[in-house]
This record gives sequence, C-alpha cells and structure tokens, in this order.
Amino acid sequence: MKPSMLSILVAMPLVVGITGCASTAGLEPSAPSSGSSAATSAPPSPSSAPVMSAVSGSELGEHVHNLAFDGSTLLLGTHEGLWSQSPGQVPVQISQRSFDVMGFAKTESRWLASGHPARGEDGPADLGLLESLDRGVTWQEVSLSGEADFHRLTVSGDRIFGVSSVDDALLRSDDAGATWTNLGSLGLFDIAMDPANPDTLIATTADGLVRSTDSGATFSPVATPSLIALLAWTPNYVVGADVDGRIMTSVNGGSTWEALTTLPEQPAAIGADGSRIAVLAGSTVYESVDGGKTFTERITEIPGH
Repeated sequence: MKPSMLSILVAMPLVVGITGCASTAGLEPSAPSSGSSAATSAPPSPSSAPVMSAVSGSELGEHVHNLAFDGSTLLLGTHEGLWSQSPGQVPVQISQRSFDVMGFAKTESRWLASGHPARGEDGPADLGLLESLDRGVTWQEVSLSGEADFHRLTVSGDRIFGVSSVDDALLRSDDAGATWTNLGSLGLFDIAMDPANPDTLIATTADGLVRSTDSGATFSPVATPSLIALLAWTPNYVVGADVDGRIMTSVNGGSTWEALTTLPEQPAAIGADGSRIAVLAGSTVYESVDGGKTFTERITEIPGH
C-alpha cells in the first residue's frame, strides 16, 4: 500500500526543500515562530453550546477519513459510508451506499465526496466527483468517474479544488465540477480555500505550508512555527494541526499562527465551523467549542485507528 503523506511528513521532521518554509522547532503555546509574530486577534468567543459526554464510535465504519460539521452535528466520512453524530448520541450511517468516502466537502445545499465503491458494488475503482442534494443520503456522479479519486476536496460556491490520489495532481473546477483544469502534481497533502476569496488556496506539503493567490496556478512558501499537516478554513480563522498534535489558528490566512492545544496522539483528520473544531487523533474524536483553547472527547473507540 502506498504510504500516506502524513506518515511521510512525520518521517521528515527537518525537511527544508522549499526556502523559507516551515521550521520544526519546538512550539510553546505563547511563542510565535521565528521571524513571524503571533496573531494579534483572539479566536472567536467560546460557544454557548453545552459539552456532551463522549459516546462510543465502535459501530462506525472502519477507518474515518474526514470530518465536517453540519451545525452541531458531526459528519464522518468512513471506509463504509458517510455517518453523522449528534451531540451525545451514537453515530449513525446516513448514506444509503456504504462507499469509501475518501474525500468530502460541503456547502449549505450541496455535499461533495469522492472515493471507492462499496464492497461488492459495481463500477470503476475510482468514483471521481459525487454530489448529494439531500444532505448525504443519496449520491450521484458528477464527473471524472474512473479517472480521479479525490482524497482532499475543498469547495466555495462553484469553485472546487481536489487532490487526486491517482497521480497526486491538484485539479480545479470553476463550474461546480462539470469540467476540470489539471494544475499538476505538486506534492500537496491537505488543502483549504479562503471562504471569502476562492482565488486563495493554502496547502500542506512535506516541506511546509504553501499559498496560492491565483487559483492554484502558482504557490509560494509560507513560514509556520512547525510542520502543519492538516487544515480547515472557516470565515473566522484557519485551523492547523501539526504532525506532533499541536492545534493552532490563524486569523490572517496562515501568515501568523497562535498555538492553542496539544492533543495526546497524532491528528488524522480535522473539521471546523465557527468556534467548533473536531480532530481525530488515535481512536478518539476530540472537540473544542471555544475555538481550540480546550478540547474534550466527543467520540471514542473508533475502529481502525
């Protein structure tokens, strides 16, 4: 099996292949990066949502690949379909098909996914881009069936970016996924798009964070306090998780970062919305309702991790 980019990132703690990219020096919660000041604006005020007791995720589909929020409901893309978990309730599968949800992104009215067919299901091994217009229950093919397997997806309006595991290429669609522009194999691991400006994209690589302001045509390195692997971009801030479990936020598009919390295990997926942040680390989903200052266990005993 091809090793994940996250494992490669962990195995390369001192990579410096892009001049000016991430330093991997130790990061204290109050310490800015070398040559970079900490963000001056604080994260949003704590959410008033109550903190629920953790529930067991032992019935979840094997391997959770991605996380997202639908209000206070947590969405989990798994090896066996799309699941949801309401606060304090056990997770339930919402997709009729148990397909392997390798990539997932959503707008308010349109949910997008990619991956592989369910066990015993006919069709190509790579599903291309799928969409759901009924909040994840049924899924229809949009494009690239048999051609792309997006392990990373990000969407804003009609603009979609995806990283396909078939050839590690970054693809962009400007017409809601009908047609695509191949921007090349750039070694990107995770991607996040500015919700207010779809021309701006940031991405993680084995050499550090990079940013594009021209719709993915070119990228420039961005200095960060440590090697960030996972990203989520909300109207409030960018959330980053580094390879050592540090959770940090940026209120200026990734230019400067504030370290908030360190989780006990390496993060494998991240999702954010407003002041809520969810991070899968080990077999547990940790949730913050105060913009990353504190985390509590939301789902435990998740299989496959």
